Amino acid sequence: MVKNFDQPILFIAEVKNTPLDEKLPFLYNNRGVGEQKTEQCGDLIVIEPTDPHRMLGQQYENVTCVPKTINPGKPNAYEIGSFNFHTDEVVYQPLPATRETVRAFGMTLLRDKECVRFPYRGLDMNVYLYGQWAAYQSPYLEPERRLELLPRNPTDLEFHNFAHVFFSHGQLPLVISVARWRPHQRRIWLADLWLEPGDAIVLPPQPTPGLIGPDTVIDLHGNRNSALACRFHDGVPHLLTTTILGNEAVMQNPATRAHYFEEITPTRHLRLR
Repeated sequence: MVKNFDQPILFIAEVKNTPLDEKLPFLYNNRGVGEQKTEQCGDLIVIEPTDPHRMLGQQYENVTCVPKTINPGKPNAYEIGSFNFHTDEVVYQPLPATRETVRAFGMTLLRDKECVRFPYRGLDMNVYLYGQWAAYQSPYLEPERRLELLPRNPTDLEFHNFAHVFFSHGQLPLVISVARWRPHQRRIWLADLWLEPGDAIVLPPQPTPGLIGPDTVIDLHGNRNSALACRFHDGVPHLLTTTILGNEAVMQNPATRAHYFEEITPTRHLRLR
């Protein structure tokens, strides 16, 4: 008798979706769980301003980026940026998520029992379950191939003009892939930030830059490698995490929507030592 050992692969599953209450101005981190508050709770920190002079991670030069249309000729067609790092393998440097390392990519670390003023509108708090192979699935393929397990882990990054928060509350660290791109200089720095359980990362809104000049910095991020740590721990196939991001209206608004970038060269994501 032939047995069928096929099992569906978990990429990403949405567990819960809750709109944020815009009347509650503080966001509190309670051991990796986001809670809205009417007043300060715990230690109040501020969202750090972008420091364009900080550079961390694996550097690549002569980087190019051209427009690419997804679903061309169809009503749901949209445009992404197609990177070329001009290398046979793209390596992301593993870094612990500290105040200094996250700031190098335009972010702020929100530790357990800290809070921050969070006056942003049009956001949801979503709970997701990330499978260890989520990064081996591409949202940019034709619809019938969206659930295909790829033989490589491509680069998938974004930026947007709405606030974004990643909470780590699983048994393993949450991994956020990040980049700092200087388009005028054609250079990019890549890293994986390993966020300890109980901590969170806050990203302020990032407007689309106007005229690209020598000092222009674009900070990118992606969370398809959220469950990267699971690949180094047998028997832990997925990771639960909470994310604050734009609601459907914000995601569709041209002034606030996400801008996506892909680089199809195979990537290497290392374990944090």
